[in-house]
Amino acid sequence: MLKSLSNLLVSIIFVFVLAVIGLTTRKTRINWHVLEVLERRRQPCILGVWHNNLIYMIYILGPRRVAGMISRSRDGNRIALIARIFGLKPVRGSSSAGAISAVRESVRVLRRGGDLAVTPDGPRGPRYVVQQGMVAVAQMAKVPIVPICFAAKNPWEFGSWDRMKLPRPFSAVTVYVGDPIWIDSGEDDEQARRKVERAMRRHVLEAERIVGGSLPEREPLIAQAGDG
Repeated sequence: MLKSLSNLLVSIIFVFVLAVIGLTTRKTRINWHVLEVLERRRQPCILGVWHNNLIYMIYILGPRRVAGMISRSRDGNRIALIARIFGLKPVRGSSSAGAISAVRESVRVLRRGGDLAVTPDGPRGPRYVVQQGMVAVAQMAKVPIVPICFAAKNPWEFGSWDRMKLPRPFSAVTVYVGDPIWIDSGEDDEQARRKVERAMRRHVLEAERIVGGSLPEREPLIAQAGDG
């Protein structure tokens, strides 16, 4: 009982902090029209979000009422609660738990016309490495993957495996949306996975360059994204 109350209190505090950060950050949205065009065409999509961008993206994507793939872990329970408060619909599951049911529900969401946010390097990493699940769902549902990330010059960075990031209140933030990536039904799985991974890493690098961030200096996989 005390543990449940403690978790609830932590979640409430986190919701308050995220709301303050979301309301006070100065946002520049790059290529946001991509999402608006897809919405006008009633074309659902998978939003590819790196795991360390997830918390801030809950605030950014909440008004769009998208569904979000969230793991069944203890941390996932807390994130799912926060996601609901900001307007996202959690789909519970991951590559390590509840994978089959999560894939089925994800495909149903997309085929009904809803968008789905997925963290392709979650829930355990490696960081900035796309796992196959997101690509498989895109193929089954016949929808594009749209990479989306954010960058801030001096964000808070946590000590988790993914180095979860949150921009500081009143800081400048760039939200970067990539072009839709379509996966052909007959496309080689590994080739498709690498294509999405390269695009998602490259967009992080581009967003970091806009804000003058230091992430490329500390993340070789992101720094190498500019090599081709």
